[in-house]
Amino acid sequence: MGAGAAKVNNNTTADFLQRCPISILNWNEELTVQFSNCFKNVQVKPGKEVKTTDDNTFFVVAQGGVEVIAVLPTISKKTDNIREFLCKKKEGDMVYIPSVKQLISESNRREMSTREKALYGTKKEHKNILQMIDSVNILSMTGATLLMLNWEKYHNFEAMCKQKNVDFNLGMLNALMQTNIVDYLQRLPFLKVVPSGKLEILSSMCNYELKGPGGIVCKEGETGDKVYMILSGSVKVEAHADTQRKDALVEKSPMASSAKVRRGSITLDAGKANSAACDYKAAPRHTLRAQMQKLGSVGKGLLSPATPVIKEEGSKSTEPQDVQLATLYDGEYFGEMAAFIELPRAATVTSLTSCLFATLSKSDFRSFLKVVPDMQNQIEFMVKQHMLQNLIQLKSPFLQSVSIAKAHGMASKSIIEQYKAKDVIFKEGEAASKFYFVYSGSLKVDKTKNDKICTVGHLYPGDYFGELALINDNPRLATIVATNDTILLGITKSHFHECFEDKPDLLSEFIVRMNGRKVSLNVLLDHKMSREAFVNHLKSEHGQENLRFYELARHFEKNFVYMSDEEAYDSATRIVNNHILPDSPECVNLPSKIANAISTSMENHDLHEDTFSKAQEEIYNLMNRDLYQRFKKSDAFNDLMQLLHTYDDIDIDFTV
Repeated sequence: MGAGAAKVNNNTTADFLQRCPISILNWNEELTVQFSNCFKNVQVKPGKEVKTTDDNTFFVVAQGGVEVIAVLPTISKKTDNIREFLCKKKEGDMVYIPSVKQLISESNRREMSTREKALYGTKKEHKNILQMIDSVNILSMTGATLLMLNWEKYHNFEAMCKQKNVDFNLGMLNALMQTNIVDYLQRLPFLKVVPSGKLEILSSMCNYELKGPGGIVCKEGETGDKVYMILSGSVKVEAHADTQRKDALVEKSPMASSAKVRRGSITLDAGKANSAACDYKAAPRHTLRAQMQKLGSVGKGLLSPATPVIKEEGSKSTEPQDVQLATLYDGEYFGEMAAFIELPRAATVTSLTSCLFATLSKSDFRSFLKVVPDMQNQIEFMVKQHMLQNLIQLKSPFLQSVSIAKAHGMASKSIIEQYKAKDVIFKEGEAASKFYFVYSGSLKVDKTKNDKICTVGHLYPGDYFGELALINDNPRLATIVATNDTILLGITKSHFHECFEDKPDLLSEFIVRMNGRKVSLNVLLDHKMSREAFVNHLKSEHGQENLRFYELARHFEKNFVYMSDEEAYDSATRIVNNHILPDSPECVNLPSKIANAISTSMENHDLHEDTFSKAQEEIYNLMNRDLYQRFKKSDAFNDLMQLLHTYDDIDIDFTV
């Protein structure tokens, strides 16, 4: 209704309610009239104020507009009431005072504490602001008509609906009446920086949607064009997964497996990182660069063999399966990434119960950014954080040892790049300047062979390419082309070095990929995922004691200089008792000459950093010529090479 709308009275209340958000309930005319009889028409003169004495007040602004004012006291001086403007409500807006008070409580706790500090020199953290609010008043500057709900009549209306078995969802009506959209908007992480007054503008852009049980809210693969906030009900989130990616999807859902955890809240246990990966710890930049030269003139590590189709044991079908990723409830939200980037829906969302949603379109949100331009950088950074965290959840081999904090640092230096099908990311022979993660979509890898362009590989979400561009200035060895709508995270060479140099396990990833099936055991052990695969093989061969001894001996050698004599002796004693004595629980096969030399050093308390060096070398050679060679012939090793997308089957000259 506009400024020139006719005056609302008892005869027009039903007609007006059909045009406010409650109308999405699709009532019939008779039910609307019965519901309208629960309201009282209240006229507010210009400049006058209405005090809400009933804590359960609900009203609809039928004409004009009002300002909502909170009367807030301070604990230090109860009589020092402070009137604070909260928000404006226009025609069609609904106001439920308990929701308003809750919003005031959440938004003013810190502000009130700061004010008291300034006024009285003390600062208290107020836990019960909700109980402190004296009143919430309604002020009309130009005159307004309000439809005030009579709760006694409303309860009679509810009873009538139940008695007559009216096909009408009372719970949905209550959820809609008690909704304060600003309250929900404040819960969204990407809107935390927006003042509540600006959120009022955004709330006016929201629409409402209803879905019955089993209704599809959005489908996987569709273009994301809305953010959904669940005001009432619950939904399930599902995605199609082919058999080879099924387990990963279950573990890496962008939606958290727990309904009360938002995406981006995953944690990684840094303590589980391979201890052997600290070989290059604190190495200076020039040392790292020298070690990187092992990669020679590879130029570009981008080639992934075409994704194989793997059938589950006993399975006769490779058709996509539905994997449930999460269940979401009241107050939660989904689809927020669609407000920022052209990203297809990653999952299908279906209502489990009758659901009421507040929705915000992508175009409206982008228009809102023009009103609050300072949000742009913060929002973009948050999106990039989520993208990298989701890549970690995708079990991208390269990112397995990257902590969330490290991912955030990489996000600050990354660039979101979007491509359409057939777009060329770069061409063979071009100068290399960036490293890329594939966030969504897919790409093909084309290479010139015998004057013909051949497709030699494909890239999928979680893959990366261009890593050798971070090490040398060789030209690209292949052309990368998007095969459908694709989103990449790009990191320049200079920026990536800032994130890379304290992560030697990332260097080992490059070397493992380049060497493939020719990778040496010591390099394989420096890479977390490869080491885990080898450990699993050792368990099947009952040879774990060899690797445990080898790594304990390496640890002793590296850390000897930092140990006191007592610490060194205790560490050596544990190694000898567990692995070297004839009756040790995990005795390794050492020549008697080497074992006796270690025992003599222990007896004479003559320990040095090389005490276990010969034994370490002996066990390494034993693993390398026996256990490791059998591992390289196993299916587990082949699976590892495919997972890491090594270059064995690619026709590239890796000249060092």
